Amino acid sequence: MNRPSDSQFAQQTPEQFAAFLRMRAQEAVAASVHHASLSQQYMSLSQRFSALAEQVATGNISQALQCLPQLEREANSGIPAAPVGATLSASDTVQKLASEFSGTPDPTTNAQPFYSPLARFTPAETGTVPENKSGPGDETANPSTTSPPKTDDPSRKTQDTPVPLSPRKKTRRPVSVRSILERARIAGLEAAEKVRVKAKKSDLKPQLRTTTEELTKELKRGSMPAVISLVLTGIVLFILALRQMEFFEDAPVLPIIASISESVESPEESIPIEPPTQETGEQLEQPVEEKPEEPIPEPVPEPAPEPEPAPEIEVADAALPETPDGTLPSAPEPVDGAELGATDNRSEAGRQALVAKYGGSAASESAVGFALEWLAARQRVNGTWDFIDVGPCTQKGSVNNPIGGTAYALLPFLAAGQTHREGQYKKQVQAGLAFLTEIGIVAPAGYDLRGVINKVDDDTDPNYAYYVHGAATLALCEAYAMTKDRKLKSAAEGAVLFLVNSQNPRGGGWRYNPQESGSTSATAIQVMALKAAEKAGIRIPAATWKGVSYYLDSISVDGEGRYGYEVEKKTYAMSVTSMALLSRMYLGWGRDDGDLRAGIALINKSTSTENYYTNYFATQVMKNWGGPEWDRWNTRMRDELIARQETDGPAKGSWAPRDRADYSRSGGRLLTTCLATLTLEVYYRNKPLLDENLKPAPIENTAVVVPTKTP
Repeated sequence: MNRPSDSQFAQQTPEQFAAFLRMRAQEAVAASVHHASLSQQYMSLSQRFSALAEQVATGNISQALQCLPQLEREANSGIPAAPVGATLSASDTVQKLASEFSGTPDPTTNAQPFYSPLARFTPAETGTVPENKSGPGDETANPSTTSPPKTDDPSRKTQDTPVPLSPRKKTRRPVSVRSILERARIAGLEAAEKVRVKAKKSDLKPQLRTTTEELTKELKRGSMPAVISLVLTGIVLFILALRQMEFFEDAPVLPIIASISESVESPEESIPIEPPTQETGEQLEQPVEEKPEEPIPEPVPEPAPEPEPAPEIEVADAALPETPDGTLPSAPEPVDGAELGATDNRSEAGRQALVAKYGGSAASESAVGFALEWLAARQRVNGTWDFIDVGPCTQKGSVNNPIGGTAYALLPFLAAGQTHREGQYKKQVQAGLAFLTEIGIVAPAGYDLRGVINKVDDDTDPNYAYYVHGAATLALCEAYAMTKDRKLKSAAEGAVLFLVNSQNPRGGGWRYNPQESGSTSATAIQVMALKAAEKAGIRIPAATWKGVSYYLDSISVDGEGRYGYEVEKKTYAMSVTSMALLSRMYLGWGRDDGDLRAGIALINKSTSTENYYTNYFATQVMKNWGGPEWDRWNTRMRDELIARQETDGPAKGSWAPRDRADYSRSGGRLLTTCLATLTLEVYYRNKPLLDENLKPAPIENTAVVVPTKTP
């Protein structure tokens, strides 16, 4: 049907013009349906060629050759191929494919050479659109559009018949096995068996759900994994809870343990105070409850009846004027050359005189000064020290116990005459003492400063408990003795009372827990603390000293100056031998008492200085002994300590551990520095324990019996 001209449109009625437009709309719909059908047909053809290629790739070439002619006819004509009744041979199929690729017609089928199906519906390969030579009413002017064919041409086919277009120019293409196999693969895909899925009417009906319904459905779909995950999580949490649970057995507790474990509310003051009798301070750790032991017999040997205690006298308390900050220290006595080592031996003048007398030097005093500077720089803002905190330095300790770290760090300051009332470091000493007076537990058994349960380190066995309490008691008693500040008195007396009550009544020593069988190292520290308390005017029961004497007798190895670590392990060691001999001196042994002279001979033969813990005790023993043995020992120990002190960097003034002993790993650089500094302060720290008027006989002239071991 030709398109009417503009004059004809003007002569038509509106009904005729509308009818014409409706007809054109129907033709456009028919054209779109026609082209959609062609697109679907060639898409199916592509899938079949792909399937045929898959069969060829798996080795099924014969079937691919049978299906290939049908697919080629469909590709050339555009009409879906009908089932092929006759089967071509393999040679005929190969000849047919070769003729198609070479551009010559197949003599058997008279088909045109193969070309892309897209060429049937597009212009030539040049990509140009054919010129429209028709008039304005010719709908077939541009074959690339979607305009339908003329409906008034009886010679045209139906709408399903493809529109013939001018084919592309034939080009000769080289025949290759790869191209043949690709064609066969595509044809095999088309011949592959298809799975037909029958859909129900309910499946085709659109189902719209709200967001809540969609979420509910997803939750139902994932309910089983969620339940499984919840059950597994519950099991894991239950197992973890079981590991954290502790089960306690109700059992009768000894009176001493009950009194140690009892605690009440903490005081509110934050400065060095006099702790009330039945109040507890804050604490980092809680005491460990012990299982009851069998009834404990009286100490052996039986102590003599104790005389009536004399009333306590607070030395110079009445004469001390009160100040807003506490009490003023007692006035130092003038130093007399004939009375060196008297009460004011830690004053500036007293220290200088005693250093010159007992073999110190300017270099040793300089080393002490650098050590105090390093310790002051390591103090934390809350006034504490800790073994695990050495600032930027290396080799920190493994034990997290601020009570022990603060106590051991305060001792070198106190030995150098630095108190919370006077000295260059009085602020540091004030903060440390304030911490020790607040942090313990005040109970009927006394003032507990052990700190036996820590929350940072991994030590499940608090074997440092009494080492910590002994050092803290020693620091409090020395500070109280030096200043007579009554705000320190209750804390010092309470700590001493705790030591007296927790002594093992059967063996006379101390170890890790209250009333436990003793060890020499723990007992020696408690003896030093009790002796400092006695010097400060705090009364120590005579039974306590007798128990210590009995313990020292029990650990003697052979009566020739050798001592062991505990009663059950009488193995000689230089460290515990030095501790036992120092304790003997504190208990009043003279130069010719017991095996003291033999023990001095053993220490005099020692040459190792790597263990600072042993050096600390052995140096005190040799200094108290005096004579040429002390001169020899002091010269070697003093010079080696000075040479080993760090001189550069953030560690300047400190000492690094030189061995792998337990104290080195636990206390690290902080404890090692404290022990080395105290060793260099031995000249003036304490008064001599032996009578210096009785000159000791040379050790070389004393016969030392060395027991021989039998095979």
